[in-house]
Amino acid sequence: MTRRTAALVYTASLVVGCAAPEWIYEKPGVLPAKLDHDMAICRKEAADPRVVALPGSDRVDRTLFNRCMERKGYTARIVEKPR
Repeated sequence: MTRRTAALVYTASLVVGCAAPEWIYEKPGVLPAKLDHDMAICRKEAADPRVVALPGSDRVDRTLFNRCMERKGYTARIVEKPR
């Protein structure tokens, strides 16, 4: 890989990372451990090996993940990350 190609890949990954919204899941009275448990279950349910993701990112179908969390009583909302 040439330096220029490496620089383009790096820049593209930064742009994608900065543009990605952050999802917040809220449910009154839920403990952090329960939220983590529910998210792990939904992550497995919504796993999609066809999704291209950067290392360290989830490879999930976000629509399926959100539906799973909503079935568990959570409200999903997007918070834009500062750029």
